[in-house]
Amino acid sequence: MDTALPDNIRSPARGLFGPWADVLLLGGGSLFAMLVLAALQLETEGIAKLAVLMLVLANFVNHPHFAFSYQLFYGSWTDVKQRAMPPELRRRWWIAGVIAPVLLALGLLVGALLSTNGKGLLLGLMLTLMGLLVGWHYVKQGFGMAMMDAALKKRYWPTATRKALLINAYACWGAAWTVGSGGSLARQVWGVFGVNYMIPGAVTFCACLIAGVTTIWCALALNRCVSQWRSQQLGWKQMPAAGLVAYFITLYVWLGLISQDPAFALVIPFFHSLQYITVVSRYKVNEAHARQWESKRLLSFVLYAMVLGALGFWLLPGLADYLRTGQIPIINKGVALTVACAWVFINVHHYLIDSVLWRQGNPKAKQFLFDAQPQQTAGIPPR
Repeated sequence: MDTALPDNIRSPARGLFGPWADVLLLGGGSLFAMLVLAALQLETEGIAKLAVLMLVLANFVNHPHFAFSYQLFYGSWTDVKQRAMPPELRRRWWIAGVIAPVLLALGLLVGALLSTNGKGLLLGLMLTLMGLLVGWHYVKQGFGMAMMDAALKKRYWPTATRKALLINAYACWGAAWTVGSGGSLARQVWGVFGVNYMIPGAVTFCACLIAGVTTIWCALALNRCVSQWRSQQLGWKQMPAAGLVAYFITLYVWLGLISQDPAFALVIPFFHSLQYITVVSRYKVNEAHARQWESKRLLSFVLYAMVLGALGFWLLPGLADYLRTGQIPIINKGVALTVACAWVFINVHHYLIDSVLWRQGNPKAKQFLFDAQPQQTAGIPPR
């Protein structure tokens, strides 16, 4: 007896850009880079050259990925004003979009002023906060990739499995933070130093033990789902495989290696940003189809992001440092105080606005990502 599912159930799986492309763009491609770096075993000179390369690439991937989030977030002001967002999401929008950046900017301003007088504790604490939030943001995005891919393919994870995935993500974040001695992600940004401290060995052991236990729990929950799908004769392309790859690479490769080797720390943010840009690209292509935009409008969205990234990370804070010191920051290799503060502000604020942008119940994400028609998902914007 043929147990294959009907064609309408076993329909081609939706995704972002295709099964293999999704796997590579959402994190799989970073494995090849990690293998190459491990084989090269770069010394100090090689690390310096890699740092220059990644700084150049950051202008085309890392910094625009931050700008994309700003464009999407503040571009939704009309929805907030017209109450097109649910009340809870509007409240979060005001907190993340207005209250939080004002408080963050004030804190950085006070910290910078104190730092110029030899009192760097507050600024160091804010830099360490950024390092802490890096891990939180990474695991949240990794978890989000798993949920997004499942929603696109209509292969939803059961509630118990989602719970296991989320708790395991936080547990791995905590373990990575303790193994990295709490400050490895925020020891220095353009000459400004974070707060150095050591995590007690017992705390590290407990954190790693919890991460190990939740990993086993997570693996068992996932195995039950995959076994059920395989019994329905579904192939890996119809399962949310790309999202799972993104989830596990984020938790066990990126967080596990970012504090262990300077070369890995330099390239992992690039692939994290590429993961984000992949999702935003599909979102904007679907929106272009729905609104019948011309291709040049999408191009302008990308160009604006590059300009905003350059202004926010380099040009405006660099000019402020130059006016303050009379020396060009970065080239001078001294303390680029304003540049450092700008980097901390953009990073931390980005984490906050992302928690609103991609939150369940956001009507724009639902319309242009999860509910977009399959023929739009495979297409290109009209000319």
